[in-house]
Amino acid sequence: LRRATGVLEELRHAVDELRSLSGASGGDLRIGGTPTMCAGLVPAIMNSVLGDHPQFRFEVAELDARKLAGELAARSVDIGIGAQHAAGDADGLVFEELFDDRLFIVAAARHPLVSKRSIKLEDVARMQWVLPGADAPVTVQLRNEFRKRGLTLSETAVTTMSISVRYNLIGRNNFLTVVYGSALRLGNAPGFVRVLPIDLPVGISIGILRPRGRTLAPSEEVFAQAA
Repeated sequence: LRRATGVLEELRHAVDELRSLSGASGGDLRIGGTPTMCAGLVPAIMNSVLGDHPQFRFEVAELDARKLAGELAARSVDIGIGAQHAAGDADGLVFEELFDDRLFIVAAARHPLVSKRSIKLEDVARMQWVLPGADAPVTVQLRNEFRKRGLTLSETAVTTMSISVRYNLIGRNNFLTVVYGSALRLGNAPGFVRVLPIDLPVGISIGILRPRGRTLAPSEEVFAQAA
């Protein structure tokens, strides 16, 4: 089954390459992305590609880091956009770095901390949070940063990987959450979202993930160049 999957994938890529050689501007591409990347970077890349190749067709799967690695290894998706840790210990994946994504603490405009001129990490430690799960890299990084400064992050009120759910909850409650810069810059963050002026030296390496030992199909090359 594994070998048959590889053969079928090569046939798909052969069709893709013949289409490219014939001058056609189309292409079919299966993209996998982590929730944060799907909230900003992945749609931005797709829009860039569609600007030059309007006949492209995309299939997008929003996956957590572990599932993204698994789907790439199983060749259920062609190319992935995510953090370096998404490759994990999988020998069959290649990670190509694009940039470092910084983490920011955000709140709704109505949150009492937003009106303060000066905010310290101690001020947010006592607040209620809505975060990804306890084992999620975002949450682990945040807790480690608090620990470095001798602080303890308060109990999380809600845990969810969904950025849209987190936005909704901070908009209706005095919760805080964290969002990566790419999602704030490239995504559709609600107008009420405010970045708190706290220097949080926490980030993560974002890049392209793909199966090792396989050349990129023309459609994948176009996507990678746009990224």
